[in-house]
Amino acid sequence: MFKRLSKLLAFFILFAGLFFAFKTDAKAAPLNMPDGTIFDPIYYADTYADLKAAFGYNEKDLWAHYVKYGRNEGRTCTGSEETVGTVKVMKDKTLFDPTFYANTYPDVVAVFGLDDNKLYAHYTRYGKKEGRMAFEGQVVNATAPPKTLTGNSAYCLKINKSACTVTVYTKDESGNYTVPYKAMVCSTGNATPLGTYTMGQHARWLLFEEGTVGQYASRITGHIWFHSVMYYRRSPDTLLWGEYNKLGTVCSHGCVRLCEEDAQWIHDNCETGTVIEIYDDPANPGPLGKPEPIKIDGNDPRCGWDPTDTDPANPWKAQ
Repeated sequence: MFKRLSKLLAFFILFAGLFFAFKTDAKAAPLNMPDGTIFDPIYYADTYADLKAAFGYNEKDLWAHYVKYGRNEGRTCTGSEETVGTVKVMKDKTLFDPTFYANTYPDVVAVFGLDDNKLYAHYTRYGKKEGRMAFEGQVVNATAPPKTLTGNSAYCLKINKSACTVTVYTKDESGNYTVPYKAMVCSTGNATPLGTYTMGQHARWLLFEEGTVGQYASRITGHIWFHSVMYYRRSPDTLLWGEYNKLGTVCSHGCVRLCEEDAQWIHDNCETGTVIEIYDDPANPGPLGKPEPIKIDGNDPRCGWDPTDTDPANPWKAQ
């Protein structure tokens, strides 16, 4: 009898150990937040019982608490020191990619060299205030440093904010951007600013405050970008198709949303320094008109993909 109980007890201990080991391994990885902070919602909730009681493991609510109160209260938001991709987790828990920073800002390298610590020191002292990005896809809310125009940009972009149209112009024989070349349907927002700007950085993926991401981002000014319609994560089969169906309307937070094909075209063909004009003319979308936006049926099994996506795995391309 005693031997039987001992075997049962040993089995229980082994089962419990495997269960908790699996539970530990199954924890979600820390999140890369838009301001450069690494945030682990599970760690944050498990570390502070009052927060777990109030919010459970709700990532959005836990992050909101940390931003509004936790950071000032001295609470820690992650127990991880791991590197996320090529991005380093610095001692102050922010994310920084020295390779990306060096490649994106050769003017900084010319003064500070390629030493990771010196590059990060520049970012914390100057770069962040200037609106420079610490890693690819970071959303920043400052004004970008002025760009030096080469005068050799192949294109000029004009955004009709109220008509939700982008018209691409090329140069005429006199070197002026007067020749309409391509029209794109877009979505703008009430916060989209009017005026003339120059193209800033480009990013393959752009992370937003609510946790969604956009493909092929090109910075217009400050936190205003060209980018694709949002995805749930960095995978082209996770499209927010409901937002996609709003293309052609004023519905964004200020950025200029495009279908993937058009966002990629701007990303690949419009260099830093390209002139961008944002204006209002609801009666006249532009010389090439306003393209008809594509609508996606939410019951279609392909609805997680942008029909224009150039990815070879895109099921819309199978037809």
